[in-house]
Amino acid sequence: MTKLGEAMRRCMQCGNPLHVPARGRKPRYCSRSCQARAYRSRLAERGDRSASHEADGGPARRSEAAKNGGSSTPAERSNTGLSLAQIIRTAIQIADNESLETMSMRHVANVLGVGPMSLYHYITGRDELVDLMVDAVFNDAELPQPTGEWKADLAMMARWEWELHSRHPWVLQVIATVQPPLVPNLLDHFERTMSALDPLGVDPVTAHLISLSLSGLVQGMSLLKLSELRTERHNHTASTNWRTVTAPAALNAIGAERYPRLSMLRGHQDSAGDLHEVFTNCLYNYLDGLSLTFERDGLLPPSDTGPTDLGAGEKVGRGPAEA
Repeated sequence: MTKLGEAMRRCMQCGNPLHVPARGRKPRYCSRSCQARAYRSRLAERGDRSASHEADGGPARRSEAAKNGGSSTPAERSNTGLSLAQIIRTAIQIADNESLETMSMRHVANVLGVGPMSLYHYITGRDELVDLMVDAVFNDAELPQPTGEWKADLAMMARWEWELHSRHPWVLQVIATVQPPLVPNLLDHFERTMSALDPLGVDPVTAHLISLSLSGLVQGMSLLKLSELRTERHNHTASTNWRTVTAPAALNAIGAERYPRLSMLRGHQDSAGDLHEVFTNCLYNYLDGLSLTFERDGLLPPSDTGPTDLGAGEKVGRGPAEA
């Protein structure tokens, strides 16, 4: 292969190798991000005041600009009349009302009434936009003030995240991963959760594990909530019918002898299917188990564990046998 041929097979922006199809138009860039950077570079050469992603500091700085209502420097402004905050809010609205999958740069641009390339004055592409959306919703949901009591504070943070996922179900798709976006307001949430264990002297590694496990509990239950919301979006009665009609009919057809305990739930389907109640019960059991672990490790004195006070006047009993 000649040097010229090799050059033609590399991205014109970053130099990475390109996959060149046997037919059709030959690509010049390896990704939309490289294409956008090259586009902004050409604008800059013609006197445009937009800057590259590397020059403006990336998502963290853009996040601060969004909090202040939009672009904060000439490098982040263009003649489109847009602001970074408008783009983020529009993208969030699309994800909330439709889904994260339907939220694209073109869709956002169409809603805003501008050309898709106008958005690239502010962000490098969809991936960065999604990160900024997560940062914005975690900023909007103001963190509650700590009480200084570790169990109440952990419960408060868990409920706070549960409510956030109920308002913005798409966030789960972004943060329920081993590599969540490292945006300031999401990190603030984890920092606050870990700090609830400071009064007990829990080491940072253990505090981090507890924070992740608590968030995992919330996210797991929120996946069920997301499924319920999606079902109700298409059919308002589907979830209720499944609990009160479909499931009981299936059990009756099979016979109570095979599933006697499930059959005993007749007449209690709505209570058994109340996801908030299930979530609260999971949270109660997790925190009680954590108390016993702390007692075993000497971080708490031995005590008779009573009903867990989850704050906000919410207490959960152990069940009918102890009611």
